[in-house]
Amino acid sequence: MAGLPELIVDLDAIGENTRRLATRLLADGFTLVGVTKALDGEPSVGQEMLEAGCAGLADSRMASLVRLAAHALAPLTLIRAPRRDELADVAAVADRVLLSDVETARALGRHASGGPIDVLLTVDLGDRREGVLSSAAPSVAALLSRLPGIQLAGISVNFACLSGHLPSRALFRQAEDILATIADECAAEPLLSLGGTCVLQHLDGFRPRFATEIRCGGGLLYGYDFVSMASIEGVYRTDPVLTAAVLECYHKPPAPPCRSGFDAFGHVPDVDLPTGPAYYSLLDLGHRDCAPRGLRPLIPDAYIAGATSDVSVLITETPLRPGDTVSFAVDYDALVRAATSPFVTRTFIRGDARRHPDTTGAAMSDL
Repeated sequence: MAGLPELIVDLDAIGENTRRLATRLLADGFTLVGVTKALDGEPSVGQEMLEAGCAGLADSRMASLVRLAAHALAPLTLIRAPRRDELADVAAVADRVLLSDVETARALGRHASGGPIDVLLTVDLGDRREGVLSSAAPSVAALLSRLPGIQLAGISVNFACLSGHLPSRALFRQAEDILATIADECAAEPLLSLGGTCVLQHLDGFRPRFATEIRCGGGLLYGYDFVSMASIEGVYRTDPVLTAAVLECYHKPPAPPCRSGFDAFGHVPDVDLPTGPAYYSLLDLGHRDCAPRGLRPLIPDAYIAGATSDVSVLITETPLRPGDTVSFAVDYDALVRAATSPFVTRTFIRGDARRHPDTTGAAMSDL
């Protein structure tokens, strides 16, 4: 889409990564749940994950689950505790919900009309993002299991999301011990749900005692683990690509010395200007559209010097021309922002053939 920043995602790469990982995990006694939140619950991505071996899909936003459900993709898990004004939609769309607040679960149960809603009790093993402490899990599980319209399915734990608290086999065993104490409260076979991609680096030698799933999103999109910055065994590294147009390009000397203040956001400017003469290109991509520091230019000897809300400055050794297109590999932070920017076109391709253009950008909502 000339004139617009464009996010390009390869569905074939996602499918191959998912297929390889799902096969490996299944052989070791785990199932894989595909997390679609980085791409706004994009149905073509969710379908690719399911067809490649995921046992279900998960997202943190109701708008994304609604998008997936509209394409008859299931089962669906809401992986963030719902707000009270979302409960009717949650009951209508989600097959499972991760939460720990008993009153929220009680209110959710009142909306259950087609049968009880599965709940995974979130337990905090140290990351401090969500959930009850392990000591409280038995009493909370007992309360959840007795609520009308609610069915306790097991527990969910999360790692390295808020504080960087890493997973380990010892913590997996601790989670299993907690699940064992509440197993009798579960309506069916107890389930342990482990999130997210960083879990994969710590599964060697771990043989699950219970039915265990791995919630994974970034690993399926990129083929590596952001937390450890390590590759994932048997999976290929694939980065989504963001393209932007050059608006102007000038050869300039180093910036003159001057007093410096805050930028438009009230922060000390995060800028890396050249110490010698260079070409400065203005791009139609700013903080509103991505995380500029998460852009890796796919042209040699180039880098992003800095950005404002609407534009970025690319430094190169050779000139570019207005109208030229520059492509970048994007990290997770840049991807999430680009996927939800109304100013970025999303295009989903298979190999080299572009398909499924989504010209609505993020007007469809969410991370």
